[in-house]
Amino acid sequence: MPKPKTKRVRPDRIHPLQSRGAGDVLLLWKIAETLNFVNIIDRYTTGFEDIQGSSPGKYLTTWAINRLIDPESATQLDAWVKSTILSDLAGMDPPDFTKDAYLQSLDAICSKSKKTQRIQSHILSIEAELYQKWRTNHPLPDQSPGTIAYDLTPVPTYGKECSMIEPGSKTRKTQLNQLNLSVITSYFDSYPIGHFVHPGSFHSITTIPDLMIRLKEMMIPPGTIVWDRGYTTTAEIGCVEKEGWKLVCGVTKRTKEAKNLIAETEPPIDPDHLVPTQCMNIYAKKVDTPLFGRNGSVVVYVNTERRLQERKSRNCTIYQISEDFRELHESCSQLKKEEMVKRILKFLPKSCAKYFDYSIHESKTGIELEWSTNSDARSEAERRDGKYLLYATDPSLSAREVVMRYFERDFFEKVFRDLKLFEEIAPIRHR
Repeated sequence: MPKPKTKRVRPDRIHPLQSRGAGDVLLLWKIAETLNFVNIIDRYTTGFEDIQGSSPGKYLTTWAINRLIDPESATQLDAWVKSTILSDLAGMDPPDFTKDAYLQSLDAICSKSKKTQRIQSHILSIEAELYQKWRTNHPLPDQSPGTIAYDLTPVPTYGKECSMIEPGSKTRKTQLNQLNLSVITSYFDSYPIGHFVHPGSFHSITTIPDLMIRLKEMMIPPGTIVWDRGYTTTAEIGCVEKEGWKLVCGVTKRTKEAKNLIAETEPPIDPDHLVPTQCMNIYAKKVDTPLFGRNGSVVVYVNTERRLQERKSRNCTIYQISEDFRELHESCSQLKKEEMVKRILKFLPKSCAKYFDYSIHESKTGIELEWSTNSDARSEAERRDGKYLLYATDPSLSAREVVMRYFERDFFEKVFRDLKLFEEIAPIRHR
């Protein structure tokens, strides 16, 4: 027999509760727990762990999660947190998340004492313990000495109260004063080991002593440091070697020694000297000569695409200036000498003056202009086109190894790009 039909009951209209973000914040909270993020911050700022209710560690952890998922200003942060399950994960009440509470948690990390007017900071201790915790969970392979990258970037700011905010290298472009942010990062897993904030006028070279002190205080075993050409001088290399670290670095083209090495060395364009990269044609040659009075690995490499670009740009510039000279030559008899000099200075920049020889003199028919291109200066510049100089304190490294280690610091540029674009740290609006 057929089954009796059941009566369908239509429920009343459903009124669902407001949904709250869960998946992404839960994942990031669990990652923070594996690093003991909350307890490490609370221990240094309050002296206690496993705090019930609100704490600086919980505020800063939720803020970090916000910066990764949906960056908002401090005035909007409390509303965002309430739209997630972070209050449940932190064991706090939603009204606890206020702008002032977040700013007070920053003061717990680093602030100026009202009594002594000195900066009281727990940053070094917190960063050191977080790194040791991370490295315990993710040890280096075979306990080999670690390789770290170090770099600095200017950060524009709207603030004016901080004593470190000064005019710097980017002031003209941004019309803002700046701070300088430098970061130490692990090569093995791109983990950010530590950071510094320097006055806006500081040159990158002046930060190296602080770097060596920080590495020593963090008890990081000496390995290899990789940095850009802006930090490299004899004094800085000596500072690194004194602490037992090795170095791979770029060398500026400003010194006569560097210019001669680059001009006299021509890496062969063949498979034996090719350095495999994804987006560039690089050829490198190791030079058997001391540099900075030291016998390390001196390498000259050439970027063939950059060489063509530089040569094309120079040729176009020389051509245009030559056309300006020709035009001026045709009308020079009607001009005074002072006017001639002014016009030449307008179309002949100092950087290109070496490519031209000219003279202005008076004759019976008026002012005369004689000029010609300096082919020797152009040929000398072409010998340096697309070439760069690298140095490594370890003489056993090959040219390919030096270039690859130096190029691998490219991930650092991506870190700074992410900080400025996605994390929106520039320009800084808060104190």
